[in-house]
Amino acid sequence: MIERIADVKEWYCLLPQFENLNHEVQQLVYRSFYSFVYKDIFFLVRDHAITEDLIQESFFKILSAVHKHEVARILPWIKQVVRNQTLDYLRRMHKYRKLTYLDNVNHIVSILEIGAGTAGVEDHVENKIRDELLHEAIAKMKPEYRLVLMLYYIEGMTIQEVAEHVRLSKPAVSQKLKRARKKLLEQFQRKWNLND
Repeated sequence: MIERIADVKEWYCLLPQFENLNHEVQQLVYRSFYSFVYKDIFFLVRDHAITEDLIQESFFKILSAVHKHEVARILPWIKQVVRNQTLDYLRRMHKYRKLTYLDNVNHIVSILEIGAGTAGVEDHVENKIRDELLHEAIAKMKPEYRLVLMLYYIEGMTIQEVAEHVRLSKPAVSQKLKRARKKLLEQFQRKWNLND
């Protein structure tokens, strides 16, 4: 079967036969899956324990349906299952308002076209306040808006790729992205003005 575990780079190819693998290889496959999905789940829930629970739930769900999918298209399907599981969890727990912070705020800041000076201490403090307010504005957005922003601006997907990923049409994704930017700008400006 597999002579050396270290040689298993395409772990997802082993998912259809997971139950027939020896324990050591099963652990390797699970750890590879864990590494593959952790940041996507943690990005949305911001809680390590919940992230681990969702990884386990997603893994079992994937194992139960993996035989229905082509190995060549399995990675995008895995990402979709994981995101759906995570969003379902968030809906169940009503945590829309408790989600926090995108990791890479710089992309969103450039969307809003906010100038940032670096000349002195005042500028540094102002930038820090601006970033905190931006994080707060992002945290108040609906998960679907946060998701399209993340896919488009952070992961660098095209509109077409985002549409395929969230199972919407290109015009619907463009509209959702436009609304998300508008809402983010409104939220941010409201917070920024209150802070002055």
